[in-house]
Amino acid sequence: MRKLFKWILIILVIGLVAAQFYPMARTNPPFTATQTIDNVVNVPPDVHATLTRACGDCHSNLTQWPWYSHVAPMSWLVIGHVNDGRRHINLSTWVRPGKEPKSSIDRLKEMCDEVQSGGMPLSSYTMIHWSSKLSADDVKRICEWSEAEQKRLSGVVVSGN
Repeated sequence: MRKLFKWILIILVIGLVAAQFYPMARTNPPFTATQTIDNVVNVPPDVHATLTRACGDCHSNLTQWPWYSHVAPMSWLVIGHVNDGRRHINLSTWVRPGKEPKSSIDRLKEMCDEVQSGGMPLSSYTMIHWSSKLSADDVKRICEWSEAEQKRLSGVVVSGN
């Protein structure tokens, strides 16, 4: 039994070392100020600070890559989450030409829904990044802002037709 455990441990160590030779790209793609959320949506400073603190690492091109994002297999999970987050909502590349302001309205509603339901930020992220946890006041403020901006942008859609 002891010999079997030793071999299993050796195989695991070799597997972890070998995994380091299959890195994934940790990127922070370039963007311009005209693409950011601030170009379409009025974001008050307190909400901007909350979005940066709680959402910025996975939902922007300004990710702060932690040390464990350099070590496989954890790096694969982290990079996958960031890429997924950016694909879904990216504060750095918010503007979708030809789809604004309707696209912004939809994403603002989704942001409120996600923080209200507790779906965002991910619990696996907040376990390590305690400062990203949202208080009840943070959630309330994000949703009030989101709803106000949805109304404002809906007026742009109506008057633009």
